[in-house]
Amino acid sequence: MEQRQSEEPNSPRITPPAGSTPDVRPNSTQGSESGPTTPQQAEKQPVDNRRETSKRDNRTGEPRNERDRNREGGPRESNPNQRDNRPSNNRAGRDDKSVDTGDAGTTPGDRAERPPRSGQRSKNQRDGQPNNGQRTNENRQRDDAQPDRSRSASDNRMSQRDSMSGDGDLYEDGNQPLQATEYAGREDRLVIGISLGDYNGIGPEVILKALQYNRLQKICTPVIYGSMRILNRYRNLLNLKDWNLNGTQTVGQISHKLTNVITCWPDQNQDIQPGQVTPDAGQAALACLQRAVDDLKDGKIDALVTAPINKNNIQSEEFKFPGHTEYLAEQFGVQDNLMFLVSRTLRVGVVTGHVPLGRVRQNITRERISQKLTLMMQSLKQDFGIDKPKIAVLGLNPHAGEEGLLGNEENDIIKPLIADWRNKGQLVFGPYPADGFFGTRAYTKFDAVLAMYHDQGLIPFKAIAFEEGVNFTAGMPVVRTSPDHGTAYDIAGKDLADETSMLQAIYTAIDIARNRKEFLELEAGALKKTIH
Repeated sequence: MEQRQSEEPNSPRITPPAGSTPDVRPNSTQGSESGPTTPQQAEKQPVDNRRETSKRDNRTGEPRNERDRNREGGPRESNPNQRDNRPSNNRAGRDDKSVDTGDAGTTPGDRAERPPRSGQRSKNQRDGQPNNGQRTNENRQRDDAQPDRSRSASDNRMSQRDSMSGDGDLYEDGNQPLQATEYAGREDRLVIGISLGDYNGIGPEVILKALQYNRLQKICTPVIYGSMRILNRYRNLLNLKDWNLNGTQTVGQISHKLTNVITCWPDQNQDIQPGQVTPDAGQAALACLQRAVDDLKDGKIDALVTAPINKNNIQSEEFKFPGHTEYLAEQFGVQDNLMFLVSRTLRVGVVTGHVPLGRVRQNITRERISQKLTLMMQSLKQDFGIDKPKIAVLGLNPHAGEEGLLGNEENDIIKPLIADWRNKGQLVFGPYPADGFFGTRAYTKFDAVLAMYHDQGLIPFKAIAFEEGVNFTAGMPVVRTSPDHGTAYDIAGKDLADETSMLQAIYTAIDIARNRKEFLELEAGALKKTIH
């Protein structure tokens, strides 16, 4: 096997299947053993100096035949750097002074919004009619003839799943749900729970748009924890009427062929008020989250995708947390976790998450940085299939302290910690000045980046990967992802929300759940060999 260069991100552990031809890229010039010392030096090296397996991409863990597609199945750009050549209005997100709503620290302004001319899908497009305003370079119109994201063995599994799930009558009102055997077909496919979030925000819209063509049902079974009444109101409002939802009462009664909906609260007297902040919507979001977490604890779903909540109107005696992450950590007894923003081009974790800027410095300690590095290393191995992760650590101060001139945290805390990790054989480099590091695209040389505080990591991440970014909570015993945007009240119910981040959150949950299962199986096998 080709000798790996120390300056390049490492390939995942999965080897190519027999008969496949790996994609071999040219080797870069060998740098110093310690890796690039500055982002400028790192940038001089070829960006894509790595061998990719035919089965899984090094950065996202997605199968290669899935990675080079846009969210509807069309081809992506072959070079990630080409993303910056897109028109700037394709990446939405205006400033908004409203409440903080996204679990990744986002506001209603942090939204997935379709550009009104080139990006917005018209009703004619949904009906299959041409639209001259369609973005041709991203192939936004879905087509069932396009290849799906399923793995090579999925076709064989599909026939087995279909025979197990049955073809009984399905009802949208939930009065006569499909009577299926508990966990029918569970050994072959993943069941992905999706909590509704604040139903007056864009959560219901992006969920419906992500699931409307039933493409995801070929590789997983979606279960929306929400309200059939609320979702039907949005289907009518958005003219998404040409497909069926399956109302059911429990996960044990779901259909493995359709999108399932479990109504989580008495919703007879409630109606949608898109763009309005109401107490009812907050408590409904909590009811959906609680029901989904109960099923996640019981192993009835394999992963949870959370739509955006409003962190103010969800507060109650049962929910006194800054967001989803803290609530889930308490529910699963986790003392520490990592906010991990991931996309196919970039992964960013933060040492301090939802912490006021004035308290960031007191949380930048050797112990805390080491904890976050440990969580990031473990996640890259078990969740993304990278055997020897290569991580960049950012400095806290401007220009990484300028050798003490602009701050001593780098010299006193960060540099000695990195040296210890390097002495233990870990590929940890830095500290890098954040501005130059992202400005010169040095992040392309690493499997992940550890930022010191929230905005230092999330601002560049969203500037680079807002449309497809996903918020993943690493360090949890369960898989949880979410879109990287907030409730976006100002565009709710207007058919302007872009579902890409929700789609990627679902895909990422599927990939991580599979990777984690494979990792645990490999570890169990290795342990068994050691014992015998």
